[in-house]
Amino acid sequence: MSETNPLLQKWQLPPWSAVRAEHLVPAIDKIVANNQLIIENVIATQIHHPNWDDLVIAVDGADARLNETMSVIEFLSVKHADDPDWLLQSALSSIAARRYKAARSGNPALFEACQRLAKSSIAANFSASRKASLKKNMRAYQLAGCELPTAQREKLAQLNNEIDLQEKLFLHNLDAASAAWSKHIDDVALLAGLAPDMQAHLAANAKQAGLSGWRLTLDQNTYQHIMTRAQNRGLREEYFKAYCTRASDQGPEAGRFDNGPVLEKLLASRHEKGRLLGFDNFAQLRLHNRMATSTDQVNEFLRRQIALNAATLARETEDLHGMARGHGIKQVEAWDHDFLAEQLRLQQLVGGLTDLRQYFALDATLRSLCRFCEHLFGIRITENTQNECLYEDVRLFEVSEHGQAVGFIYIDPFHREAGADFAWTGVLRNRRINAEGRPSLPIASLQTNFTAASAGHPDLLSHQDLRVLLHEFGHCLHHVLTRSPHYNLSSISHLSRDVAEFAGQLFEHWALSGEFLRWMATHHETGERLSEVQAETAVSALGVQRSRETAMLLMSALVDFELHRCHGDGRSVLRVVEDIQSEFEHLQIPAYCRFANSCDYLATGYEASMYAYKWSGVLASEAFTRFAREGVFNEQTGRDLRETLFSGDKQSMPDALEAFLGQPIDRELFVALPE
Repeated sequence: MSETNPLLQKWQLPPWSAVRAEHLVPAIDKIVANNQLIIENVIATQIHHPNWDDLVIAVDGADARLNETMSVIEFLSVKHADDPDWLLQSALSSIAARRYKAARSGNPALFEACQRLAKSSIAANFSASRKASLKKNMRAYQLAGCELPTAQREKLAQLNNEIDLQEKLFLHNLDAASAAWSKHIDDVALLAGLAPDMQAHLAANAKQAGLSGWRLTLDQNTYQHIMTRAQNRGLREEYFKAYCTRASDQGPEAGRFDNGPVLEKLLASRHEKGRLLGFDNFAQLRLHNRMATSTDQVNEFLRRQIALNAATLARETEDLHGMARGHGIKQVEAWDHDFLAEQLRLQQLVGGLTDLRQYFALDATLRSLCRFCEHLFGIRITENTQNECLYEDVRLFEVSEHGQAVGFIYIDPFHREAGADFAWTGVLRNRRINAEGRPSLPIASLQTNFTAASAGHPDLLSHQDLRVLLHEFGHCLHHVLTRSPHYNLSSISHLSRDVAEFAGQLFEHWALSGEFLRWMATHHETGERLSEVQAETAVSALGVQRSRETAMLLMSALVDFELHRCHGDGRSVLRVVEDIQSEFEHLQIPAYCRFANSCDYLATGYEASMYAYKWSGVLASEAFTRFAREGVFNEQTGRDLRETLFSGDKQSMPDALEAFLGQPIDRELFVALPE
């Protein structure tokens, strides 16, 4: 099997089509067995006189081989989600990999070897980046319980297993709850306001289910279209209630797939883990490698941002009520907000500009985005049509510099039925340099989760879709443009959330630049470009009614952080959520909403970290001030951005940003407002 198993062969790009279900378990078993031999040899030879190559690089190489293989399996498992044998083999592979990783990360002998290396005379002459990598490794061993007594290490392993189980159950319940509800429509009048391509998509949904007419499902893209464009208020209300009560004790599927008890157990296990590792709570544990120095600082930062947004939110709420009167709505409800906000934005557009989507065809937008990044960073981005991809409509791009490839980006634009219902960037390989000096090139995968157009309709992007694309593309470039040779410093998946989200947040700023929009936007039928007046009008309209979006992000971040900071204070999850929601009266969130039950961030690695979106957003806004001053297409500014903030984790984010800006960051951005 080893000779023919594609997962055991060396590959520069994944051998997608060659992998079969019968390959999974033998491949992982073989890799785990080899890794165990490597670890045994490292311990035997490095425990007394460790060196960098034979300790750090050897362990990194073993980690990389297993993680890269598991990444391929996980991506393929979405494609083969209807194959029971594949899912079984994938699950068995995951269990074997997770068991090995737990033993490796918690190995006291490896930790001791790293400690000896760090204290050695050799380490005194290490580069700053090598010292940072070694320090990060040592901290990982500590958080895996290497310094704990045996009984407590066993307890930690038990808690980690419980946490993993509850997270999987949470996401399963959410998927099942979303799939359990749908609405069949046989009167197209109910869909008034929706774009023709969206109506066509809903018709295709119905046809796939063996129905005539149109069929609504509870996915994120459909939600955005219904809530912002559907003119039928009753439809918006029905859809809103179904969506915001998923996996809860409320709504049309009340009691089915309820995540309430799951979340209580999950939070309890995380809290116990935090305490076992010497922290007051899980939120404090999550801050161990962040810019924030304490949970109080995060709490104060969020409340400062809430206060800064309050006046605009109050004013825009009044504007919303004014628009409601024009639509005959006497009492504005939660399901009216997005629709009325969109109407206010459309009201600002002039000069025949009624729908920005017509100017952002997916293919043309991707080509322009690649050209822009080539110009900004001094690289080449070339589409590779020779190598296979996971799906026919996935595209592969090679990023090169000076004629040499530096990394690869897969772009998967469309939602997959068994895939995540959100946009994200996945990592298939980290950059690293082995002991012989040979590099492994980084690979990122961009999943934008767009709704594919039906036959006869072009794939057009809304401005929100454009923001998503730019955000995720920023992540991809952050990953592939690194020059760090160290496995645990070169990947966005190994960065803290407040650092990892910076590039995505920064790239969104270009979507709000009139100059950039004017350059990128091209009408998909006529080739017409936006005029300067149209572009500036569009930017002005896009800025209307954004305070609610900000408030929702801040509320979500505060809920997430408080659930992990205050666990054990006697309040239930529901009570914590209600207490925080009461501080956002303008959001008008109905009592039956169960926000936490369907917040996938709580189970996908962002727990106690949602605040990082706003934190990194503040830093990104600071960084973009230089582009605003020197030009959004300024090559030198782009090169400096790459050198200071994209080249690798050589210095802290604040230090790197200050180097890019050429001046200190205003520290007041991250402290509370005076009483």
